[in-house]
Amino acid sequence: MPPTPFTIAVPDDEITQLRDRLRATRFPDVAPNTDFARGTSGEYLRELVAYWADEFDWRRAESALNDIPQFQAEIGGRTVHFIHRKAAPSRGAILLLHGWPDTPFRYRRVLDDLTAAGYDCIVPSLPGFGFTGGHALSSADTADLFTRLMTETLGYESFVVAGGDVGTVVGTQIARRHPDQVRGLYLTNAEYPTGAEADLTEEEREYAEFIQYWWATQGGYAAVQSTKPQIVGPALNDSPAGLAAWMLGLIDTGAQDHDVEGAFGGRDELLTNVSIYWFTQTAATAADSYAADGWGGEATRVTVPTAMAIYPREAQSPRSWCERAANVVRYTSMPRGGHFAALEVPQDFSGDLLAFVEDLG
Repeated sequence: MPPTPFTIAVPDDEITQLRDRLRATRFPDVAPNTDFARGTSGEYLRELVAYWADEFDWRRAESALNDIPQFQAEIGGRTVHFIHRKAAPSRGAILLLHGWPDTPFRYRRVLDDLTAAGYDCIVPSLPGFGFTGGHALSSADTADLFTRLMTETLGYESFVVAGGDVGTVVGTQIARRHPDQVRGLYLTNAEYPTGAEADLTEEEREYAEFIQYWWATQGGYAAVQSTKPQIVGPALNDSPAGLAAWMLGLIDTGAQDHDVEGAFGGRDELLTNVSIYWFTQTAATAADSYAADGWGGEATRVTVPTAMAIYPREAQSPRSWCERAANVVRYTSMPRGGHFAALEVPQDFSGDLLAFVEDLG
């Protein structure tokens, strides 16, 4: 069945209800937390919620999103939402994969550069995220679903895959499971150590220790979402302030001096993202995707050409570590940026991605 155009159209009463809920937020009386040390700052959250309720213009944001060509397609009984921005003429296709807690619009600021260089851009919503509703899928099942989107639905014989966060996991699975269709794999963070590795270098041991420290001090959200996501799911689905607080706690881990808005490309960009999860009621199903994948284990090495772009506010995965998991042909220590680099430093992101794609020939 061919794709059909998709337009975002949130009913007026849902916008009104969101504002009413925000204005009725019951903020807890907790100790001061301006430095985000205990999670999202309550002081900042109060300010953001007030802006979201009384100043943020969803209709303006919605109109801007609808300027980006979007579609839906039925694949294996599931309705998949995706951006499809075409180049003229086209030299190939790039599948861009988002993560948590963001959406395909993570890549909205790089579409012009990528299509101007001659590459079609396809950016799907992950299953259970945003406008691809339904239950979450494992990364392997999502990899198969998106490969069908690219080949059967859109007709591409081969394509480049780029991703970060959950998109790293799904993109890596596409490369492992469908190497004949993947020209190259571009990642902005590496898979983490499984604990089964032997003969680590000193640099790799330091990296593994940092990752364990990070999970112990910053990874509380992932522990919940990977084990008991339905503990927090009802709260995420029922309280917009709670949803924002949960998301901001993660966004802050990659922010410079707790500038969560700057890390996400601006205040309105941030609230557009949170609003999408609110209006689609998919925060709980997105959180459930961690549990759907389990804790994983040792996996086969990726054989397709792979590029790593390591941003300064991400985990500094050594090249030797990345080479354990993939056929790394390009490794770039990026000069600035963090977890949402395509929003924060779009020209840096698109420039490095295009350099990799051009090298593939």
